[in-house]
Amino acid sequence: MNTTNTLCSMACICGKKCSLFCLVISIWATIQMLLMGIAYTTNSLTFIHSLPLAEHYGSLEEYRSEADRLYGMLALRCYVTAFLYGCIALISYVCLGLRKRKQKSEMNEDRKMHIG
Repeated sequence: MNTTNTLCSMACICGKKCSLFCLVISIWATIQMLLMGIAYTTNSLTFIHSLPLAEHYGSLEEYRSEADRLYGMLALRCYVTAFLYGCIALISYVCLGLRKRKQKSEMNEDRKMHIG
């Protein structure tokens, strides 16, 4: 058993299909979270229903400052979530690469056994 097989068996926590599925979903989620983070950063009115605002405020300025604070908080959450999904995508990509390398090494070992 060579080091590639050992590394793949230790590093990969799921199979080829699962890694590919996680990679695709993570890329999609990263893009979505980045776009939502940009929308929250620009105080998009489309997402105002997502803000946990109180029913009544003393003044318009109080309402605006609270909405701006909440927009910033949700934007930060979206960016952190996008980063985490990006990490999962990277792990899935590495796992796919290790699986591919393992398959190549196994094919080379089989050829050597048939030739020799």
